[in-house]
Amino acid sequence: MYNDYSQLLIDVQKKSNITVTTIRDVKYLKEELDAVINKPLGFNTLRRLFGFLDRTVPSLATLNTLSIYLGFSSFSSYKNNQSNYSEWYFQQSLLRMQKLKIIGEEEINKINIGLLDEKNIVFLAYFLSFQIEKNNIEILNAVFKYVDFKQVTGTQFHKFSTTISLSLLNIPEKKSLSIYEALIHYDTFRNNIPLLFIDYTNLNSRYYKILSIIEKNAANESDIFFVSLMRFYKNYYSEIESFLDYELKKPTDFSSFHSVLKGRFYGYCILQSQKVSPKLKKEIFDECSFNRVSFFLEEIIPALIIKEEYDILKEIMDKHYEELFESDIWSSTTTSAIYLIGLSNSNWYAASYARAKRNLELVDLELVEIGYYDYLSLFYYYTKLKISFSEKAIETNHNALKNIKLHVKKTGFKLFLSLVKGFSLR
Repeated sequence: MYNDYSQLLIDVQKKSNITVTTIRDVKYLKEELDAVINKPLGFNTLRRLFGFLDRTVPSLATLNTLSIYLGFSSFSSYKNNQSNYSEWYFQQSLLRMQKLKIIGEEEINKINIGLLDEKNIVFLAYFLSFQIEKNNIEILNAVFKYVDFKQVTGTQFHKFSTTISLSLLNIPEKKSLSIYEALIHYDTFRNNIPLLFIDYTNLNSRYYKILSIIEKNAANESDIFFVSLMRFYKNYYSEIESFLDYELKKPTDFSSFHSVLKGRFYGYCILQSQKVSPKLKKEIFDECSFNRVSFFLEEIIPALIIKEEYDILKEIMDKHYEELFESDIWSSTTTSAIYLIGLSNSNWYAASYARAKRNLELVDLELVEIGYYDYLSLFYYYTKLKISFSEKAIETNHNALKNIKLHVKKTGFKLFLSLVKGFSLR
C-alpha cells in the first residue's frame, strides 16, 4: 500500500497550489507544510518523494503527515475516502444526492470529505442551487447546519456566494426571502451569502429586504452596522431625503471590523460632509496604515469622486498606488476597476485627458463582480462623460449619458442624473 502514493502527491500539490518541478518548489512546499501541520517533514524526505534524490519507499509516518495536511486522520483514511475527495467522484456523489428529499450523516460525511479540496465547493454550490430551485429547505438546512466549511478560503467562498446568491435571485421573491429567513441564523450562510455578496443592483428592491432579515437575526454589532450603512448608501444614491437625518457613530469594537466595513463607514462620513475636514482626512490616512488598503478604500474612492475631493483622491493614489492594485485577492478585478476609475478622475482633474482615457481603457466591466457591476458602471460612464465633455467629444458624451440613464434605471440611483447635468454636451 505504501507504494501507491502518487495521487497523494498530486493532491498535496493541488491543495498547496505549488506544482513541484524544481528544487525551489520543494522548498516552497516545505514552508507551506511546516506552516499548516505540527510535525514537519525533512527537506530531503520531500526531495526523495518528488524524485530529486534517489527514491525510497516512504515511511507510513511520512504518508500520514501528508494525509493530515489534506485534512485526513491518516494515510489509511485518505485511501479509504480518496474517491470522495476526487472532483469527478464528488460531483457524482452530489448528483446521486439530488434524488433525495433529505440527507443524513453518510451524505454529510461525503460532502465534508469532498470539501477537503476547497475547489469542490463550486460543485456544492451548484448542488445547493438545485435544492433552492426545488425549495428543498430540509437539505439546505442540513448542509448549512452540519457541513464543515473550515477548509474553504475567501476566493472559493466568493464563488460559492455568487452562485448561491444568483440562484436565490432567479426564483420568485417570496420564495427567495423565505429561504433567507430559514437559513440566516447559520453563521456560514449569513456571513458568506448575504454579507459577502453585496448586491448594489437590487439595493432598492430585493436586497434591501434581505438587509432587514440580516438585521432581525444579527449575530453581532458589525452585522447591524453593515445594514445601517447600506441603508444610508441606498438613500443617498437614490436621493431620498431621509439620508440627511442619518447619523452613525463608530461602534465600540470598530477596530475589530473587516477593512471593507471600516472603509464603508468612512465613505459614509465623506458623503455626509460638505467638505472633508483635515481631521477626517487624517483619520482616513491613519487607518490606511492599519488596514489592507485594497479592501479599505473600496468605498472611500467612489465617495471622493462623488464629493469632487480630487486633491485627496490624488494623494491617496500617489501614496498607495502599488497596494491598491493587488492581484492576489478574490475581488482584484473589482477593486482594480474602482481604483482605475479613481486614477482616471485624478488625471481628468489635472487636465491629463489622454492618461485619463488610458486608465478607463484598462477597466474591464465584464469581469467586475455581478453585484457591483451596475454600481461601478455608473462611476465608469460618469468619468467618461466628464472626459468627453472636456474634450468636446459629442458622440462619446452622448453614449456615456445614455449608459448612465440605463444603469440608473436598473439601480434607482438617481443621484447620477443630478451629477451629469454639468457635463452633458448638447
